[in-house]
Amino acid sequence: MSNYIKTLAVITLAVITLAVLFSCTPKPNTCIIKGQLTGGDGELVIYPYQQVHSKEEADSLSFKTTIVDGKFELELDAEIANRNMYVTQGKNFKRLAFFSEPGIITVSEKDGNLVAEGSKVNDNYQNIMEELDYSTYQNIQYKKQLSPDEKKVKDGFEAKLWKAAKAYPKSIPLTYFFFQKYWGADVTTLKKVLNTFSKDIHNSYYLNDLNERYKTELKTAVGQPAPEFNLTSLDGEEISISKYKGKYLLIDFWASWCGPCRKAIPGVKEVYEEYHTKGLEIVNISTDAEKKAWLKAVEQEQMPWTQVRDTNGVSEKYNVTAIPHILLISPEGKILAKQMHGAEKIREALKEAGLQ
Repeated sequence: MSNYIKTLAVITLAVITLAVLFSCTPKPNTCIIKGQLTGGDGELVIYPYQQVHSKEEADSLSFKTTIVDGKFELELDAEIANRNMYVTQGKNFKRLAFFSEPGIITVSEKDGNLVAEGSKVNDNYQNIMEELDYSTYQNIQYKKQLSPDEKKVKDGFEAKLWKAAKAYPKSIPLTYFFFQKYWGADVTTLKKVLNTFSKDIHNSYYLNDLNERYKTELKTAVGQPAPEFNLTSLDGEEISISKYKGKYLLIDFWASWCGPCRKAIPGVKEVYEEYHTKGLEIVNISTDAEKKAWLKAVEQEQMPWTQVRDTNGVSEKYNVTAIPHILLISPEGKILAKQMHGAEKIREALKEAGLQ
């Protein structure tokens, strides 16, 4: 009987040990974020690293959990990517930018700030930020009036980036900073970025995205066939590139909230009045997420040409990284000009294309 009890005790201890081991081991392809903070109960939200197009999409890709007595644990996917964590405890609010990766990351507080520990990728991220003096650069990036020291930091940031890339060609956190800086770059710069980093990390999130942009930029270069699309106009008409075969077509990507887009509309109206009878058509493609905002702006602006809203990724097909983004398409459906800012630039492109 005593042997039975001993055996049972050993088995029970083994089961408990295994349970503890498995409870501390994250599932494959997951990232566990855990921590013990001061400040008591609250809420923690980790927002998407992906590009999102609406609040609903952002909410669906976010991770949330409650904080009880300062303690929390949250499981998320293990994509090696930069994420923003927001912690709210009563009236106290704290933010942490960190890199997720497979395994366990512990969040703690040092000098009143949140820090991520137990992660090689985050250690590299912190080292890169210090080397780039990124916090200073981030604070002055959009500042109009700069002190001599601030101007030196801003002017020298790109040189620091490229120097770091040569020193750390396998650093995934460094690719994040290149992504932030060169996401909307031209095809030559994108190729240079991709060639600078080791092919061992070309499948990482940020380089993969830049590579896709590079390939799309090649497809939408001047002289290439304009990517086909199908969108429905306000009048219920199916709009496509092929519909305008035999006509010169101006495609204007814009949005209701874009000040420069709306400021440019009077000039585009002048071009339309001047060239419409000579064979020019215009299609405005709105990138508005909210249909109501788009409809209101269309009503206010009274543009006498076709209006559609991008509901199936046309902006991505055309590598639109900023608006207004205006292209001129030939009667044969080829891209003749891009990035024409202002009515005079559009006129120049039309005259060069032979439309007098």
